[in-house]
Amino acid sequence: MKKRDKFYITILFILPILFVLCVSTYSIYGSKLDWLSQHVSLADYFRQNFYATHQIIPDTFAHLQGQTNAISFSYYGLLRPDVLISYVFPNIPTRFFIIGYATFLWASTGGLCYCWLRNKGYKDSISFFSSICCICANCFFQSHQQIMFIEILPFLFLSFILIDKNKRQWLSLCICMALFHNYFYTPGMILILLLYDYDQNHTIKDILIPILIGMGMATILWLPTGYLILNNHKSVVQTNLFDLLIPNFTLKGLVYDSYGCGLTVISWIALFQGIQFERTRKLSILLILMFVFPIFSYILNGTLYARTKILVLCLPLILMILAHWLQERKLNKGLLVLASLFLCTKTMLLGLLISLVFIGYYFMDKKECLMIYALVPMIVFTGLNYNQCLDSKLYNSIYSKDKQKLIQRNDLNQRTADLDQVGYSVNHIYDLKEMKASSYTSTSNSLYNTFVYDIIKSPVSQSNRTIITDSENYLYLSMMSVQNVLSKDSNLYGYKEVDSKGKYKLLKNKNVFPMVYVTSDTISESRFDKLFYPYNLDTIYNRTIVNGETSNEYASKMKLIKNLDQSIVIQNKKKTKKTIPIDFDTKNKMVCIDFDVKNYTEKKVFISINGMKNTLSKKHSVYPNGNKHFTYILSKKELKQFDVTLSKGKYKISNVRVYTCDMDVFDRVVTKVKPLKTTSIFKGKVTTSKDGYLVTSYPYEKGYEIYIDGKKQNVEIVNKAFVGCKIKKGNHTITIQFHAPFKNAGLGISVLSIMIGGFWIWKKSKNL
Repeated sequence: MKKRDKFYITILFILPILFVLCVSTYSIYGSKLDWLSQHVSLADYFRQNFYATHQIIPDTFAHLQGQTNAISFSYYGLLRPDVLISYVFPNIPTRFFIIGYATFLWASTGGLCYCWLRNKGYKDSISFFSSICCICANCFFQSHQQIMFIEILPFLFLSFILIDKNKRQWLSLCICMALFHNYFYTPGMILILLLYDYDQNHTIKDILIPILIGMGMATILWLPTGYLILNNHKSVVQTNLFDLLIPNFTLKGLVYDSYGCGLTVISWIALFQGIQFERTRKLSILLILMFVFPIFSYILNGTLYARTKILVLCLPLILMILAHWLQERKLNKGLLVLASLFLCTKTMLLGLLISLVFIGYYFMDKKECLMIYALVPMIVFTGLNYNQCLDSKLYNSIYSKDKQKLIQRNDLNQRTADLDQVGYSVNHIYDLKEMKASSYTSTSNSLYNTFVYDIIKSPVSQSNRTIITDSENYLYLSMMSVQNVLSKDSNLYGYKEVDSKGKYKLLKNKNVFPMVYVTSDTISESRFDKLFYPYNLDTIYNRTIVNGETSNEYASKMKLIKNLDQSIVIQNKKKTKKTIPIDFDTKNKMVCIDFDVKNYTEKKVFISINGMKNTLSKKHSVYPNGNKHFTYILSKKELKQFDVTLSKGKYKISNVRVYTCDMDVFDRVVTKVKPLKTTSIFKGKVTTSKDGYLVTSYPYEKGYEIYIDGKKQNVEIVNKAFVGCKIKKGNHTITIQFHAPFKNAGLGISVLSIMIGGFWIWKKSKNL
């Protein structure tokens, strides 16, 4: 390697680091929702859990989603190197590992791109220019957002280098690491590798074995995860197959957009210019079609949706065609005009103008303009991303030391809810004494999600309803065994303030349901399903829902107070607040309010009542929450008025209903199972005088086992979403265990694949 090559690689490595350091001067190189509530919070929890269990991949996480399969969170770095390395340094905050590793991979991508292009025979200046376009592609905006989308790119570039150097045996490690970083994008990466190998060498047979070995090495992750995904339905926007065949000329997957490649207009021109060369013609045409027709994004996304961010996997191929065109220095004016016809926005036209100036000078043999034009992607990237980082004040409010001290210095029996910044704190665990019923993962438990939002009607406060947030809904708090609440407000029925620190209060209610109990007060699922809101609310609280006929009757105590048939159209240019007086008795009562919402705009709509927020996602949301019927279940100690906050926009509110119910109704007596010390999920003793049901607040999923007096029981779904089983009267010892399905099988296949792969790599390398 020449000195100039080393110099260029050094520059490419340093530039991303300098950018991160500059934008982090007065902020944190991160973002609010996904980065904070998922990547950092979960990495921190993984580390805490490892210190407690000494397991890198445990079967279950006791502190999230009311006790859940640990594989539910595998997408967020469970086996990623930065997370694992953080286990060795317990005194360093995990965010430094997340930021440092994302920056390292970003910086490495530029160097790998340069080495790859140089190995293909392109000039150092052209390789450097193309690599600048690479590291300044706006997709690297995700390095402080949804980091898994771009952390797969270094392994893609490295795979190309290995193919070109005929060292395909090492591809297995790249595939394995890609799966650890982003198992969802890895199938697309494999397709790109097959396409590249066939385009360059007219064969794919030599690449299949290392791909299969790499997949085998990572089976410990993707096999149990795949099983989990297949057992959980996720709501996404419905795709019209005919629409997938209609060309989309916005080019969001290629130009400027951070949820695509995010390159400048010169890349689009390069794809058309690549058609004139036999070496790049077929690939150029295919890539043009991929960026114009949504069907390709749909296929690469596994037919889940047609989002263009998956096309970031095409980034290396685009840069290769760009480098080839610049090196050949051949301009086809007809193809240039044709490419220009697709550019229809003001931003694209400005980019076209700048590109034409560059092309004019470059093809006049003024090679120095190549480095001058390299400033364009740098300026574009900096302008779009410089002020996009996380405010330090918000970070400190989410990771509050006052909250942490409240958690650490108090005895927390059962679960805890954090009602402050619920969307951001949803996955954050301050101390392993804190067990939560909330969670935010793309593979959340579908039964539990339905229970929270559709049965007990907790407010859908976020645009994405896979986020299960804590709420003041008394049914949620009690049925999920939430004995402790962190809040700035102490006006919550049944909860008493026991401690405070700064502006935060710790509230406690010892009358919520135990996490495991026995009852004979049941109602059949078929009978319960005939009940409608709100008459099913106090029913599910006072009767356990079971599969089978029962003789226990229950009459709902809910009363209709107001029924307003008229509609109200809201037209707000900004968020507004209103106060509505209450003209009915609310003392010691639960107040249930519900109404329909019709949105007339493309933006999301939210309405808060006394701090309880409901949101209807925007019209074309990728993950629509479908929340067109807002419900508020208020259980305040004192409720004198409705404090309403209305979002900006135009929307209609109709069919307003108000119900009340005495809070005495929510005072059910059950037989608690006395917990014993155990390494299982739960072990305890109970004495019951009647045959009945063992009921838990553990969300049901396959893998649970219940033993009564050492005998394995038939696990049932009770209360529509939870683990339970029948139990006979008498004295019993209860043991509940959970084993993640296919985890052990995945581990066995991974170990076997590592052994086979190691031998195969050694043999192939020796032969070379």
